[in-house]
Amino acid sequence: MLYDVIVIGGGMGGMTAAALLSDAGLRTTVLEAAHLPGGCSSSYKKRGGVFETGATTLMGFDPDQPLHYLSQKLGLIFPVSPIEPSMKIILDGNKELIRYQDLDQWIQECGRYFGQVTEQTRFWKLAKRISDVVWKVSLKNSFFPPMCLRDWLELLKNDPRDSWILPYAFKSVREICFENGLSNPNFIRLLDEQLMISAQAKTSDTPMIFGAPALTYTNYTNYYSEGGLLEFIRVLQKRLESTGGELRLRRRVTGITRIKEGYSVITANGEVFRTKRIVSNLPVWNHASLTDASMAPWFQKQSDKYSKAWGALTFGILSADSFPDHHPLHTQVHLPEQESIPGSESRSIFISISRRGDLTRAKEGYRTLNVSTHVSPEAWFSIADRESEKAYALQKKQASDYVLTLLDRFYPGFSREHVSEFFTATPVTWQNWVYRYKGRVGGVPQELSRSLLDWAPNKTPFDGFYLCGDTVYPGQGIPGVTLSGINVYSRIMRDSNLL
Repeated sequence: MLYDVIVIGGGMGGMTAAALLSDAGLRTTVLEAAHLPGGCSSSYKKRGGVFETGATTLMGFDPDQPLHYLSQKLGLIFPVSPIEPSMKIILDGNKELIRYQDLDQWIQECGRYFGQVTEQTRFWKLAKRISDVVWKVSLKNSFFPPMCLRDWLELLKNDPRDSWILPYAFKSVREICFENGLSNPNFIRLLDEQLMISAQAKTSDTPMIFGAPALTYTNYTNYYSEGGLLEFIRVLQKRLESTGGELRLRRRVTGITRIKEGYSVITANGEVFRTKRIVSNLPVWNHASLTDASMAPWFQKQSDKYSKAWGALTFGILSADSFPDHHPLHTQVHLPEQESIPGSESRSIFISISRRGDLTRAKEGYRTLNVSTHVSPEAWFSIADRESEKAYALQKKQASDYVLTLLDRFYPGFSREHVSEFFTATPVTWQNWVYRYKGRVGGVPQELSRSLLDWAPNKTPFDGFYLCGDTVYPGQGIPGVTLSGINVYSRIMRDSNLL
């Protein structure tokens, strides 16, 4: 059989592209290496609970945002419900900041702790204005970054009144803070740790045009996915299959070769699929080892351009429910001064907890927690070689013990005595788990040194070979990878004269 499209990787970007392409009448199949779809936006059962692959927030359903478009386009109803407040931040061990959705309420909360309410108002109102325009413009510009004259001409359709945000592509978040009189190092640290969640970079490195949406995502509607993010992904799977598309699990792609009709795709179990087009949802770093000699050099060059990326240290916890009523479902804890997590450069941890009463996630009286922090993948791989197995196990234990102690100290209602299950995943685990090179997760950091035009393109030089996912514009996060799936769908439809 010759498929119209094979999508490699059943993460949110790949599943978005597959559902849209199948809906458009293209014979589409998704090849997913794992036993479940979702990739980094999924859930799994383990030791009596259902855990997310990481501590994860969910937004993007407001007008002008990708999940709103996807829901309307395909008539989807996702099993989600809004949450308020979006997040709590614990500072200095005993200071709490509530990230209210209402912008004015958040500004007052921020001013209560850091002062300078007038300056705070100016900064946060600007950030929200930039963010609103970024979402609106991003959804309209499916062919960005431009790759040909036709793409450049598409940009002329934009409202010139929105061009005021362009200078913020060349100024860092920290510069904008200083321009608005906000130089308090404690406030800058707050923004640094918040940006690490969603932009993978800090205030001095993140351009304001990306930093604004990253900092204000809690000021849009945030959601909880009943049963875990896997149930969210299942909605796309059912939509794909209802239009004749396929999701094939446990099909790890090991080779991609160009043939006369398009491409031959080989899996680890020896199956061979032929297709006119490929959409790869894999990270850009994975491709050089999968593609034949005519393509591998180009992918290697792309990989070398984006050599810097973070990994994650994640912890799954099943605990008796001793948590306060109305406890926010997402919490960021900033580490006290002079403290650090063994094996991590991060100064914070991020915690997501299942909603009380969600019996699909944990039995009555229990809740699941997912905890994550940023780490260097290379550091963990360097101690995981055969000569260092004991060192790897020791560092993993030290990190786990520290995080449990941190939760005991600062996370309301938590006690390690109530923990019935606890397990740790390092970048080594992530590589084995979701097959991402070096366990890199979260995409490419959104840094000022990389221009708006310098992203891995969603169209390769090879006819019919496309990319989506968190290493392709617009980057990480569920809304970001959803938009990448929408964009690659639009490009394929235009290239095929189907629009």
